[in-house]
Amino acid sequence: MAKRQQTRLAEMISFAGQNSNGKSTYLGLPLLFLCMALVLPHAMAEDIASFKSVDHLSDQIISKELEIFHHGLELKLNGENKKLWRRRRWFCYSLANSSLTSIGAFVTGTGRLRYANQPGKAPQHLFENATIVRVTANAVSVGGTLAELGIDALDRYKARKKSLDTRSKAKEVVRLQREIARLLVERRQLAMGLEDATERKLYEIEEHVLSDLLVAGLEDFAFYYDETKGTQAKRFTQLLLVGSSNLVSGGGSLYSGVIVPHQYKNAPLKRVRRGGVGGITDIAAGSTNILTPVVATVVDMVQRQDRDSALFKELGAAHADELYDLKKHDQELRQLLAQQVANDQFLRRQKAIDVIFDIIAKHEKANQAERRVAMRNFMLSILNSGVDASGSFSKVVNGVGTTVGAYRYTRDARKRFLVTGRAGIAYGIGNACGVAEVIRDQVTAELKHSSRKKRHALLSQQLTDELQEISAAQSTLAR
Repeated sequence: MAKRQQTRLAEMISFAGQNSNGKSTYLGLPLLFLCMALVLPHAMAEDIASFKSVDHLSDQIISKELEIFHHGLELKLNGENKKLWRRRRWFCYSLANSSLTSIGAFVTGTGRLRYANQPGKAPQHLFENATIVRVTANAVSVGGTLAELGIDALDRYKARKKSLDTRSKAKEVVRLQREIARLLVERRQLAMGLEDATERKLYEIEEHVLSDLLVAGLEDFAFYYDETKGTQAKRFTQLLLVGSSNLVSGGGSLYSGVIVPHQYKNAPLKRVRRGGVGGITDIAAGSTNILTPVVATVVDMVQRQDRDSALFKELGAAHADELYDLKKHDQELRQLLAQQVANDQFLRRQKAIDVIFDIIAKHEKANQAERRVAMRNFMLSILNSGVDASGSFSKVVNGVGTTVGAYRYTRDARKRFLVTGRAGIAYGIGNACGVAEVIRDQVTAELKHSSRKKRHALLSQQLTDELQEISAAQSTLAR
C-alpha cells in the first residue's frame, strides 16, 4: 500500500473513532468500515497497477529481445536458401569449362606429339579448332560469373524491398536496442516502488537476466551480420577472380592460337614468339585460380572482423564473461522462484527465456560445425586447384610448357612440339580429373541434401523451426 494512502487511512480511522470531545465511541465503527471500503480498494489498485506494469514491461522487453534473435535468423536463412541453386548452377559452369578445356588440351597435345618429327606437315586448322574449343570453355565461365553477379544484384534488390538486407536489419536492431534500454529504465523505476521486499528482489534479479539477454541477442545478431557480410564479400571476390582469370586465359589463347597464325602467316619466327603469349596468360590465370580460395577466405575473415562500422560502435559485442553472467543470473532467479509460489507472469517469461537458451545452444553447436566444414572446404579447394575446377595446377604446367617452347625453342620445332605436346596432355589429364571431381562432388552434395531433407536436418529447416519457436514465444507473452 502506498505511503500516501496509508497516512490518509490512518487519519480517517482516528477521526472516525472519536467524538467531538476526543473520546472513543462505538458510533465511529460504521464510519470506520465506510472509510476502509472507500480507501483500501484505491490503495490496493495502485499497487496492483504497479505490479502489472512491471510484468507488462518485462514481457515487452523479452518479446523485443526475441525479435533481435529473429532478425539474425532471417539474415542467415535468407542466405542459406540460395546456396542449393547457386551450387547447381556453378556445377553446370564448371562441368562445361572442364570438359571443353580437356577436349581442347588433348587435341592440341596429341597433335603436337604426332607431328613432332614432321612439324611442317602439322595442319594449322587442327590447333586453331582446339584453341576455339578452349576459348569457348573460358567464355562459359566468364558468362557464368556475369550471370551470377546479375542474380546476386537482383537478390539484393529483392532483399531490400523486403527489408531482409543487412542495412535494414541493422537499423531495426539498433531501434530495438534503444527501446529495450528505455523499457529497462522504466521497469526499474516501477519495481523500486513496490513495498514487498521479496517481489523487489525477484524483479531485481530478473532485470539482470533481461540485460544479459539483450547482450546475448546483440552478439547473436552481430555474428550473423558479420557472417552475411563476409560471405557476400567472399563470393564477390571469387566471382571476380574466376571471371578475370578466364577472361585473361581466353584472350591469350585466342590471340596466340587464332589471331597470330593469320597475322604472322609469312613470318614464322614472329608467329612462334607471339604464340608464347598464350602460355604467359595461362600461367597468370592458373596461378590466380590456385590463389582464389586463399584470397577469398582472407577477404571473408577481414570483413567478419571489421568492428569499425557504426553498427558495432553502437551495439558492441558480448564477451565470454558476460554470457557467463547470463547463466549465473538465470540460475539465481530460478532458485529464488523455486523457494516460493511464483505468479503466472514469471513462469511464462521463464518459458520464453528457455527458448532463448535453447537457440543460443543450437547456434553455438552449429557455428562450431560450420567452422570445421569451412576449414575442410578451404583445404580441399586448394588441393582441387581452385574454385574454377579447371585444373589450375595443370594449367600452369601447360602455360610453362607453351612459354618454354615459344621462347627457348623458337628455332627448334621438334623440341617445341614435344614440350608443348606433353604440357597439353598434362593439361588435358588435369581437366579430365576436374570433370570427375566436379561430378563426384555434386552427386555427393545432392545425396546429402536429399538425406538431410528427409530427416528434417537441413540447416534451412532448423532455422525455420527456430523462427517458429520465437513467434510462438512472442505470442505467449502477448496474451
